[in-house]
Amino acid sequence: MGAKIKICGIRTTEIIQVCTDLEVDLIGLNFSPNSPRNIKENEVSNLIQKRHTKGFPKIVFLFYDNEITEIRSIIEKHEPDYVQFIQGDSKLTSDIWNKYLNSKKLLPSFRISEEVKDESVLYPELPFVILDSYKKGLGGGTGESFPWEYVKNVKRPYLLAGGITPVNVREALKYLNPFGIDVASGVETDGKKDPEKIRQLVKYVRG
Repeated sequence: MGAKIKICGIRTTEIIQVCTDLEVDLIGLNFSPNSPRNIKENEVSNLIQKRHTKGFPKIVFLFYDNEITEIRSIIEKHEPDYVQFIQGDSKLTSDIWNKYLNSKKLLPSFRISEEVKDESVLYPELPFVILDSYKKGLGGGTGESFPWEYVKNVKRPYLLAGGITPVNVREALKYLNPFGIDVASGVETDGKKDPEKIRQLVKYVRG
């Protein structure tokens, strides 16, 4: 099937339907209070109401700088397929990190600021992780890439994030051959998800 595709920071059922129709692999719902793409807990049920229909993408809940009680409540109520935590999030405790690590629901995101030389820190017991760019105070969705050569030698499966767009995605796939890509701002126009950009991205990845 080629590289996996995750579209993150989705806020409308219309865009979720676009992703479903295009057979996108994963969709991300962002609960971080620091993100312009954040959603509230009372929006979730409507967004994922069709989750049991054929072809619906796997659901990822992203948390960064959230309170632990809020995280637990949202996950227990809505049962996502994956829980995305950001390495270095000061609000997270080892207890909640390990809870989802042990259940294999954890999808950790690492913000890359230097060459990755030791893959053992990337949780090899998990199916895959996210490698993203670093920007202080943000858990992702910065629209900025990091030097791809920093992860050129990483062998374990990962989703490449950080500044991926329909324009550069083929170059990224050719250079790194990642397990997949994770895109937020790269498929937006004026801060909103753009169906045409999502279609272009999927075409270039799958084509």
